[in-house]
Amino acid sequence: MTSPHRHTPPRPADWGWQRHGSCHGAGTAMFFSPDGERSSARVHREQQARQLCAQCPVRTVCRDHALTAGEPYGIWGGMSEADRTRHRRRGRRRESADPRPHRRDHDTYHSRPRERTHR
Repeated sequence: MTSPHRHTPPRPADWGWQRHGSCHGAGTAMFFSPDGERSSARVHREQQARQLCAQCPVRTVCRDHALTAGEPYGIWGGMSEADRTRHRRRGRRRESADPRPHRRDHDTYHSRPRERTHR
């Protein structure tokens, strides 16, 4: 069964926005971690990528692509893998929270007032 949070990756024709990105032509080393990267090197690399993304004219489109397509790796629109995972988890928590009152609560607040008897 396919996960409901996995979407079909966009077709190549949908990638035109990348030509307008600040990262266009910059290579991928800044945005994707190499095997065995130490945490301090990763933090530095991600900071550089985020700085470039912060000024990018297509940052929102890039971020939305990564969230929609479920990009598992790299910095996209200023978001790391961990950022996207947290974002998806928060979204699932919001989706699972039912804003409607439960039947028991509804009955409690919307039933006719009971007669009070004094002793």
